[in-house]
Amino acid sequence: MEDLKNVLKENLEYYLEQEKIITARLSLLPKGRIKEKIINGDSYYYLQYRKGKKVIDEYIGKKIPGNLSEHLNERKKLEEELKKVREAIKLLNKKNNSEPDFIKPIKHILSRFTEIGLWESGIEIIGSWCFLIYQKHLPLEKYPLKTQDIDILIPLPYTGKAFDFSSFFREIGFSEHFNPDGSMFFSAPSLKVEFVAPQKGKGDKSSLYIKDLSVSPQLLRFVDILLKETLLIRISRNIKVKLPSPSSFFLHKLLISTRSKRKEKKEKDLRQAIYIGKFVIMDPGEKDKLLNQWGDFSNSWKNRVKKALVQSRDILPLETGFIKQMEKILL
Repeated sequence: MEDLKNVLKENLEYYLEQEKIITARLSLLPKGRIKEKIINGDSYYYLQYRKGKKVIDEYIGKKIPGNLSEHLNERKKLEEELKKVREAIKLLNKKNNSEPDFIKPIKHILSRFTEIGLWESGIEIIGSWCFLIYQKHLPLEKYPLKTQDIDILIPLPYTGKAFDFSSFFREIGFSEHFNPDGSMFFSAPSLKVEFVAPQKGKGDKSSLYIKDLSVSPQLLRFVDILLKETLLIRISRNIKVKLPSPSSFFLHKLLISTRSKRKEKKEKDLRQAIYIGKFVIMDPGEKDKLLNQWGDFSNSWKNRVKKALVQSRDILPLETGFIKQMEKILL
């Protein structure tokens, strides 16, 4: 688990490198805005920008150069991204590097699941903790990600080993809670454990009680994708973790990003998707899994993925090259 501790520490070097890359790109891009002047009924275009205390109007012609608007739009996106990066650097410089206080209960949880064979019963870790483990064990570009939630996926119908989740979490100091839909979660001061399972169809049911596990997971669309291809990774001598395959994770994150109404949640999902997607297209086995799953997708799901890729261009302007390549592979 020592490696996991290192992954969990927000990566100041990552943001410093991002700052360097963005500022280098900005130095090559034009700045300002396009201004139109009408003279004797004819249109003349100028690039207006500030130089010191002066406002400069630089004549560019009777037509706007083909890529000028594109470059100005890219500059705007990168300036917004640079602002976020510098805010993160400022925060990380203030933080101490003490071990997060939720490491110990996570070790306990994963160790117990390994000991009794829950991974072999189909249980998986999904969500942001899945991404954190990927970062340690796969050659991914690093992306600092802070999360205090563990999401546990349960296959349906559940036919694995019986285990009393409710008693187990209470015994290790967690309190039991219920969401308005009847689903359960467990919380400690610095950690929250939630359960999800695939929703079959579009019925009204939003949770169900699984007697063999003493828990009611929330039923969600799209999570069945995460059960089709999986990995079992050993993260320490006595601890294993079952995760969805990177290709499944990539497609799932793109799909759920289209349902998020919160900008920060959408951005988080798309960033994780793009970062894991780079590994997927470079690994022959994962690329094959991606194309096989893509072939099974309905047209409505494919349209959601297309929409997510388009949106990711605005949120992640530095990743436009990769996003275009993924569009070619899938579309």
